[in-house]
Amino acid sequence: MRFTKEFKLECIHKYKNGQQLNDPGGCAHATFMHAVAKWTRIYDSMGEIGLEHKYKKYSTQDKMNLAEQVLSGESITSVAISNGIMTSSLSKWVKKYQKNGIDGLKSKKPGRPLKMKKKSKPSVDRTNDDLLKENEYLRAENEYLKKLNALVQKRKGQQQKKK
Repeated sequence: MRFTKEFKLECIHKYKNGQQLNDPGGCAHATFMHAVAKWTRIYDSMGEIGLEHKYKKYSTQDKMNLAEQVLSGESITSVAISNGIMTSSLSKWVKKYQKNGIDGLKSKKPGRPLKMKKKSKPSVDRTNDDLLKENEYLRAENEYLKKLNALVQKRKGQQQKKK
């Protein structure tokens, strides 16, 4: 759930003053209070700018620097809050950096991967004569199946009359 900057500021001020916070709905009270506590830490660290929605793309070098801060002993939460990013994102970057080095932090194509690969068109070039022959064959097969079906229906009718 996304909240506006004004709503977050209002919640932070109530939280700091010890006032009652009403849940906005859509999440548990404990989850909401956890979010308010996190907003408060971000606000204390970065000010109002930290509460804005931002869609900053981090370079590979930035990700590596943040991951190295965590690996040097700082907590993931403190590094994430001081830089205004999600703890979960930083945690993923650290794991990728530990596993694959700087190559693991390089941006890949965004978006959800395709479920199925696109089918390539058959490379068989069919001539007009081939298509006409196939069409003629299919018509003959269709006529045969119609006659066979009629014969089967006729026999079923005769068997019912005998009973």
